[in-house]
Amino acid sequence: MKKKNHRMLLLGSLAVAVTLSISACGNKTSNLQKDHKATSASEETSVSNVSTVADNVKAGTDEIPMLTLPEGITGMKAETKPFKELRDLIIEDMVVPEDYYETTHYFYNYIDLNDDGKNEIFAMVTGPYTSGTGGSSALLLSENGGKLHITQEFTLVNEPIIVSDTLDNGYHDLIIPYYSDNKTQYSVLKYNRQAYPNVPDGEIIDHLDGVKGKAIIANDRINEVQTGIMGLSLLDK
Repeated sequence: MKKKNHRMLLLGSLAVAVTLSISACGNKTSNLQKDHKATSASEETSVSNVSTVADNVKAGTDEIPMLTLPEGITGMKAETKPFKELRDLIIEDMVVPEDYYETTHYFYNYIDLNDDGKNEIFAMVTGPYTSGTGGSSALLLSENGGKLHITQEFTLVNEPIIVSDTLDNGYHDLIIPYYSDNKTQYSVLKYNRQAYPNVPDGEIIDHLDGVKGKAIIANDRINEVQTGIMGLSLLDK
């Protein structure tokens, strides 16, 4: 996707405040949690309930447990270390103006999508310049010759991103929350030998029953934002 087209897709979202984006995300996350009762399948997801802000303040910690996930899906929160090369690629690819650095945040995880023993990086970018009520922008990256390269761009991405145990054409399916007509659904993106489809073009399913895999960027962003945890800022180098 060309940078110009990317900016056109996001044009209607530029004036959307980051609080609106987080609020929309909060409503959607609540729906996901209501649709699927928590079952702790492994130590990675062994949280009985998502802690409230008050609980964390009382405990004297700003650490917010990750989202509660359906049975069969383990998860991990986004990395917390600033990644300068990734940060610079986001600014260059999405043509983020310097005025938006402070309000643009990114979340990323390492994940091996084609089982070749080498991790790819999936990064989601949030804020008034890169997000709208339908979701946020995201990048899939790989490392080659010691440098990061963007292999695919996405829009309308919501977290958590589920990396299914199911493979198509050698790559794990990606399952992304998709919201239409106030209904929580999921878009299954199957690799087509060249790339993953766009989120609206995936196979739409109504629930995650029977899905097995790992969820990345499984942060509870509602509670994190309330405690001032916004993700990695483009100001961070």
